[in-house]
Amino acid sequence: MADEQTDPAEQLRAITREVDRIAKIVERMNLGDYIGLLQRPARLLWLNFVAGLARGLGTILGATLLVSLILAVAHRIIETNLPGVSQFLASFVRLLQQSGKGQ
Repeated sequence: MADEQTDPAEQLRAITREVDRIAKIVERMNLGDYIGLLQRPARLLWLNFVAGLARGLGTILGATLLVSLILAVAHRIIETNLPGVSQFLASFVRLLQQSGKGQ
C-alpha cells in the first residue's frame, strides 16, 4: 500500500482541533491563575497560611465533636448498667476527667 499524502488543509484543521483541545484543558486547569500566584509569593504564602488555619480549626472541631460523641455513648452505656462494660467505662471517664483537671 502506498502512503497517501493528506491534504495540507486537512492537516491544518487537525492541528487547529488539537490546539483547541489543549486550550480547553489549560483553561480547565486554571493555569493562568496558578502562574499568577507563583509570580506573587506573598499572596501564595498568605493563602497557604489561611488554608492551614482552616485545616487546623476543622481538625480541632472534628476531634472535639468525635470525643463528645464517644463520651455521650459511654455515659449511655454506663447508665444502662451493663455488667463489666459499665464499670470499665465509668473508670475510663473518671480517668479522663482527672487528666482534664490536671491531677
